[in-house]
Amino acid sequence: MRIPLVGTSESEPCVQEQIRAVMKEFSKLSGVAGDISEDADLWEAGMDSITSVQLLLRLEERFQTELPDSVLTRETFRSIGSLTEALSAQVDQKGSRAS
Repeated sequence: MRIPLVGTSESEPCVQEQIRAVMKEFSKLSGVAGDISEDADLWEAGMDSITSVQLLLRLEERFQTELPDSVLTRETFRSIGSLTEALSAQVDQKGSRAS
């Protein structure tokens, strides 16, 4: 399964759009989810450790994957861009193993 990184003409929402949609489910992030730039600091925007764990669980569910422990860092959850990189790499790796 290939999920586009950025908006394309495909009907499948891109990774960043899906991350933003999941962020809107959390009160601490819902106000910034649609407007925050992909490299803006989510921690400065209101994310806390509990929200980051909840976000992780919802993103893993949405993308039907499990992020490895090696990427479960504050830096991975720093921005939409860093989350996009981690999720895309994991989904791509999962897809290549299934082939």
